[in-house]
Amino acid sequence: MVLVYDSKAQEFSNDGLGTVSPISCTVSEEINGAFELELTHPIDSFFKWKRLQKNNIIRVNTHRGIQAFRIYRVVKNVVDGTIKVNARHIFYDLLANFVEDVRPTGKTGAEAGQQILSGCQYLTPFTFSSDITHTATAYFIRQSPVQAFLGDTDQAFIARWGGEIVRDNFSIAVNTRLGSDNGVRIAYGKNMAGLEFQEDASGVATRILPTALTEDNQILLLPEKYVDSSHIAEYPFPIVAMLDTGFQVGKEVDGAVPYPTVDSCYYAMRQFVAGRYLTGADVPALSLSVDFVDWKDITGYEKYRPLLTVNLGDDVTVDYAPFGVSVKLRVCAVSYNCLTDRFETLTLGEKRISVVNSINSASQQISEVKQEISFSNQNVSSVTENVSDLNSDDKLTPGEKSAALREWSSFANEKGTLSTQATALGITTELSAYNDAFQLLSNYLNDGALYTDGIPLWLDDGHRDTTTDISGAQYRQKFEDYYSTRNTLVQAITAKLKALADTAQNGVDANTGEITTINSTLTTVQTDVGGLQATVSSIDDQISNTEDGIALRLSNAESTIEQHSASIVTKVESSTFGGYVSENDAQLSDVDTRLTSMQQTVDGLSLSISQTGYRNLLKNSAGRNGLTFWSTTGTVTTVSNTDTSNNTVSNSAFQLTADSTVSQDFSLKFNAAHTASLLFRASGSGGTVTVSITQNGAESVLYDNANTGIDWTFVTFPFNSLDTVCTLKISASIEILASDLIVSEGTNIAPWVQSDEELYTTNFIADSTGLTIGSNTTDMKAHISTSAFEIYRGDDLRINVAPDGTRLQKTIIEDDLTVGSVKEIVRAGVGVDFVVI
Repeated sequence: MVLVYDSKAQEFSNDGLGTVSPISCTVSEEINGAFELELTHPIDSFFKWKRLQKNNIIRVNTHRGIQAFRIYRVVKNVVDGTIKVNARHIFYDLLANFVEDVRPTGKTGAEAGQQILSGCQYLTPFTFSSDITHTATAYFIRQSPVQAFLGDTDQAFIARWGGEIVRDNFSIAVNTRLGSDNGVRIAYGKNMAGLEFQEDASGVATRILPTALTEDNQILLLPEKYVDSSHIAEYPFPIVAMLDTGFQVGKEVDGAVPYPTVDSCYYAMRQFVAGRYLTGADVPALSLSVDFVDWKDITGYEKYRPLLTVNLGDDVTVDYAPFGVSVKLRVCAVSYNCLTDRFETLTLGEKRISVVNSINSASQQISEVKQEISFSNQNVSSVTENVSDLNSDDKLTPGEKSAALREWSSFANEKGTLSTQATALGITTELSAYNDAFQLLSNYLNDGALYTDGIPLWLDDGHRDTTTDISGAQYRQKFEDYYSTRNTLVQAITAKLKALADTAQNGVDANTGEITTINSTLTTVQTDVGGLQATVSSIDDQISNTEDGIALRLSNAESTIEQHSASIVTKVESSTFGGYVSENDAQLSDVDTRLTSMQQTVDGLSLSISQTGYRNLLKNSAGRNGLTFWSTTGTVTTVSNTDTSNNTVSNSAFQLTADSTVSQDFSLKFNAAHTASLLFRASGSGGTVTVSITQNGAESVLYDNANTGIDWTFVTFPFNSLDTVCTLKISASIEILASDLIVSEGTNIAPWVQSDEELYTTNFIADSTGLTIGSNTTDMKAHISTSAFEIYRGDDLRINVAPDGTRLQKTIIEDDLTVGSVKEIVRAGVGVDFVVI
């Protein structure tokens, strides 16, 4: 029985709006993935179909018992007289809620999940449980609870605590795993109707080179270097791979040294590889698709009948005859027919990870690291000021402890990222000083005792509400020492990465031809996808342009793409890209390693800083459009040369001669904190540079340098707005270059960015004056504004199209010309005839 309830229902003790009689009703679920229902119903004369409205709730029997699903799409098909609805499990109601800032610190799975629900923007009817007992820490900032639980970032619940979700109406559980092993066993087979095995050998390795680290952070290899699989002879050639064990000689872990000697590390490395072979690293990955709809009671299917008893998450043992081994596969996805109460399909094996998904996942992780480090960098200044103000009374109060816990948690969270980067780059001295400062700070907060893990004693739950006697001077010094060593380490990492990036770029330049071939291969894949889209478009054109037709068109297009998604993934996975890279691995490995380990990091970090959300309130702040929007006295020009390219972010600067000024009126928020920044270099010493702001007719000096130097100098200064329109002015008694001007809201120092409504590049300028397009190879340019369309040759205006007429200069007409009622006809070798029309 399929029941429908009103959208606001939370109790299901009655029959709600009543039953419906669908033609089909299927529920599909993946481990830690989608849980959805699809239902098709006739447009019946009893008007039951009208109960299937968007946001109403459907209750139906599934493989998890009776569950509630909320309708999010309704499509009426006027051709065959049916209505199709799609609904998500009621769990996805949490997509509409919001978690602003929840940071479970050192919590078990049950505690963390409950904290997520308790931190929602409004109360929910959901409850949470978990059997995960180990503790972890995560930050859930401005996201839905669904993202917090199942998101694809390393901060998500399933990434930090692990586990697999069980959704049972308004009850949520994330337990260690779903399903069980009930002893179901089948034999390997191929190409049987309704039952298909797939083999994926892309991740197979039969000869592994394990690596570890020595005490002085050098790469450690086995004396024999490689460890071979027992299946190596069953392949046409060895499949070689490198595997980092993560082991290090002499390194203390949880108060002990697991590998005190090189020999003990050698033994562990061999065991590590043996364990990988034991878990199937040398055998192709298998997946099994079972379609119960196509099964018939015919000979050949009897041995597969036990599959009818498995459920999502259960283990199935497959005897893999080609290698004489047994492989365990899990049921990772199911499709359940709610009308017949039986499975339609089961999918066994791990989900495939395509090239595209791998790249997206890596990009997401890099983005999060960039955001974390960027966020930390932005707040170092303000945190240092806060620490300086704390504990002047040699008391660490509950309020101060809460602030200290937030800052210490931020340090602990970024420590792994910085340590990994420094180790990979061979930066030892700065890393050692950084680790020592972190340890000393943590020891101090741990009441002087050795800190190992968790939260330091003074900041934990049992002591956070009490006041502790401390030495304020020592407290501040520990924090300051940490900031100093951290910044030194970040600078060392940045310098090393830049050097490696330059080397990597040389490698890219040397392999331009090979990379072009790879790009060509990817273009072929994109063309195939484009062909699929064209097919969908062709089908789409045949559907009438009615309201129902539009809805049906969207649904059918989406359905077609979903049906072909596996083919698209297969096309990407089976493209020549993977093979090409493999065949040319020796030539590209150096480039790939460097680009992966540092270009994505150092270049990404600079990108993240420029995309932190700051707004520049100044227009044309780097003079990329000449002196537009600026007022000047004396002689002011704009320059872009090697000096500005090497030393500024904007690659451009204003050049002020002695006793010149440049100023601009700009709009800003009234009675709010703002910060202005400027990068300048004087032509000599002893001059004066002044930055002032005029508000409500009164001018006040923000910066006054009475002794300039010839080095580039970065200055920043806060001010509070007293009006909605102010004037910023730069004055100089000596010739200077001024660049990277920015006025932003807030007290943080903002990196230079262009104004929101501007785009300045070499050949393209877009701002409130209009749009200008030029060329590097000619002196032609076009300017489009609300008042005219103009074409220039250098500074010479050749064509001007304005509302009151068109102006032409040096115009050549090679054919007939009609002006009003007079037509000029060109006659070859004769001249021109004038004809009155």
